[in-house]
Amino acid sequence: MTSPFSLTNDQDGVTASDLLQGGSRRSFLRRSALGIAIAAPVGLLAACGGTTTPTTGTTPTANPMLALPSLADSKAPFTDIQAHENAHVAFLKTALGSAARPKPTFVPLLQSDINKFAATSQVLENVGVGAYLFGAGAITAKYLGAAASILTVEARHAGFLDVLIGKPISPNGAQDKPLTQKEIVDAAGPFIKNLNGGTNPAATLKNDVDILNFALLLEYLEAEFYNTNVPHYFP
Repeated sequence: MTSPFSLTNDQDGVTASDLLQGGSRRSFLRRSALGIAIAAPVGLLAACGGTTTPTTGTTPTANPMLALPSLADSKAPFTDIQAHENAHVAFLKTALGSAARPKPTFVPLLQSDINKFAATSQVLENVGVGAYLFGAGAITAKYLGAAASILTVEARHAGFLDVLIGKPISPNGAQDKPLTQKEIVDAAGPFIKNLNGGTNPAATLKNDVDILNFALLLEYLEAEFYNTNVPHYFP
C-alpha cells in the first residue's frame, strides 16, 4: 500500500480561530508536561491496592465502589471516552475553521474481539498523551490552556485503560514523556488509508495551525475507532 503520508497540502499563513484561546502561560504547561503522570479515576487507584479499613473484630470487606469493572461491564466508561473524542474533534474543527484538515479515510477499524478492542484503545490513548506532550513544547501560550485541557482527559482515558487490561497505571512512572513526531506518525500511520488532501503529518510543524491539525488527525482516528467499536461491543 502506498504510504498515506506521501500527500502534502500547504496551509501556511492561515490563523486558527480564537476559540482555542486559554489563559495559561507557556511556563504553566511546560511544568505540567514535566510533572504529569497518566491519570485514572480515584476508584481505579484504590482498586489497585485499597480496601476499606475494618473496625476491630470485623472481617475486611471490599468497597464495591472501588472495584474495577470487568471489560464486559465497561459500557459506561467506553461510551464516555467515545463522547469525549467526538467532542475533541468538534472543538478543534471549530477552532481551526477553514484551516481544519479534512477527515482521513481509515482502514477498517472494527476489532476482531473485545479484548483486542481494549488493547488497541490502550495504545491509542497512550499515544494521544504522548502526542499532546510533544505539541506542548512548541505551541504558543495562546493555545496552551485548550491543549492542556484535552491532554488531561486523554491521560484519564489512558490510565483507565492501562489498569483495565492489567498494565501499570503510568508506563513512564511518575513523569510522563512526550513521543517524537516520528513515533506518533508510525503509530497512527497503519490505521490511515488516505489523507484526502490533508497536510502530511510527517512534515515539519511550522506553526500553531500545523500543531493543532496534527492533533486533529489523531482525534479523527480515535473518534472513528470508538464510533466503530463501542456500538458493536456495547450495543
